[in-house]
Amino acid sequence: MENNLVVQSNELILATYTMQKTDKELMLACISQIDSRPDAPEVTKQTEFKVSVDDIKSLFFGKKSKNEQNVYRDMENASKRLYDVDIVMSLPENKILQTRLISSIVYDPDNGEVSLSFAEKILPYLTQLRANFTKYKLLEIGELSSIHSIRLYELVVMWVNQFQYSKDFTLEEFKHAMNVKGKYKQFGHLRQFVIETAINDINENTNYSVSVEYQKKSRGKGFRGLKLSFHKKTLDKLTGADGALSQAAIQSIVDSVQFMNDYNDHPSLSYDGKMQTDAFKREMINIIQREPESFNKPNKGLESYLPKIKH
Repeated sequence: MENNLVVQSNELILATYTMQKTDKELMLACISQIDSRPDAPEVTKQTEFKVSVDDIKSLFFGKKSKNEQNVYRDMENASKRLYDVDIVMSLPENKILQTRLISSIVYDPDNGEVSLSFAEKILPYLTQLRANFTKYKLLEIGELSSIHSIRLYELVVMWVNQFQYSKDFTLEEFKHAMNVKGKYKQFGHLRQFVIETAINDINENTNYSVSVEYQKKSRGKGFRGLKLSFHKKTLDKLTGADGALSQAAIQSIVDSVQFMNDYNDHPSLSYDGKMQTDAFKREMINIIQREPESFNKPNKGLESYLPKIKH
């Protein structure tokens, strides 16, 4: 299970709901068992997804020892909370969907397992997905320590897949995105328990780097918003002093004739990108940021072009 992909529609990534970290872990352990490809077998509200104590321990506890009875107790409690979770999702044409997440639960304390079935209305956002979805390996969130860390990680992966590498928020917009609207009325608490905790957690335990810049109010004391910048750690050598990517550095790489010669056959390039210089440069800026690990020809990694870059 640890190598299974978690695949969710972007509508579900952006949906509003409240759950604890153990609830989210159990939810993702079930989602990772779904084959989300368009031609995959049909999943219905009767389809059960089984998660065992051993699954949870191997995925989310690492080397930490935890009593099996306690793990099962936590799984059972998380299942009960998931059964009560409301998902509120924005749909096209200004419509809003409100649905339960889970339709049924089977408890099996003798074997240390629970089996969950997803509600019918949520299945289109987990199965037979053709576009506008976000995916990552379940193992990638195994070391994250809070629900806020997991939430921000999913958003960062989604944004990078959409060719966005920074986001500006008012404080209220950020709270809404993080599903903490109405909470953390003091900025210091929001900063300490949500923003800094999630960013430090992601930076320490995942393959992404996130930095934050706080935006002060134009008058008086306090802050009105924040800007998040993020990239894959493979690009750390292309970051500035603020931790954000240096756009000048990336531009220098794509302007390099040698780089163009080396990677004109990159599989993510379109036909126009392979045939036209301007299209190559335009597309490569996004490809570098989205999938820097794909530049893996011997002695031709992105860092090999850095000596020519002026920061």
